[in-house]
Amino acid sequence: MTELADFHIHPNYSVDATGTIRQYCDRALEIDIKHICFTTHYDLNPKRLDKDAFWRINGQKVPVTDELVSCYFEEIERVREYFSPFGLHIFRGLEFDYYDGVDREVERVRNLFPIDFVIGSVHCLDDIAISEKNEAPTYFNRKSVEQMADDYIALLIKASQVSGFDCLAHLDYYVRYGREYYGDAIDHIELERFDEAFAAFIKHNKGIEINSSPFRYGLRTFHPKPEIIERAIKAGVNIVSVGSDSHKPSQLGGGVSEAYKFLEGLGVTPSFLK
Repeated sequence: MTELADFHIHPNYSVDATGTIRQYCDRALEIDIKHICFTTHYDLNPKRLDKDAFWRINGQKVPVTDELVSCYFEEIERVREYFSPFGLHIFRGLEFDYYDGVDREVERVRNLFPIDFVIGSVHCLDDIAISEKNEAPTYFNRKSVEQMADDYIALLIKASQVSGFDCLAHLDYYVRYGREYYGDAIDHIELERFDEAFAAFIKHNKGIEINSSPFRYGLRTFHPKPEIIERAIKAGVNIVSVGSDSHKPSQLGGGVSEAYKFLEGLGVTPSFLK
């Protein structure tokens, strides 16, 4: 099997995460993951600055600044140098939530800092975080499952046009909190709805990640679910990476080996490290 890589990791710079960059690296060596990429949340949607535009530094929640981002990449570089002799390959990344105009900020940040990998995600619909338990009801209670699916696919298509995104993450993330509001209907969103998004991914040379975070909740599945992954591959969409979406060191690598085995069964190897 290909050496395992976990390319979706949130150290304690993200306000919803715990564990230092060094602690994640120690954990990677313990569980024999050879390649890791730190992808701290970087969300500067002008309509959500009061909610999202913060990092945690020395235990304090503070506004994101270029100075802090520079410190983040400098810390990763120091850790890279330390762990290199141990055979651990460490990559520098960020995760951006999609919003109209994010392409300009992605370009600015990529030009300013030494970034190896940028994840693009859709966490918000109508500028409401459907990825947050306390916000999700505001959106889900007022939209049908069909309307939600249409809104979500539309933003995936827009996100595919952001040239600075290396991949798009967890395509069916709406399932996490949407199931409570839509029940089993959320499992029956027509897979054909994704075909338009897949066509846009291919047009704009945008691949996807296989996100293994459901494994830490005892669910032996992925984001997106296997049926969507298989449909994407048949459509010609590139599988770029695998990531645990870990928010603490004990979650590192969760479900990653299962994701690699699943892709191996389909004759696919994530492309980023080929």
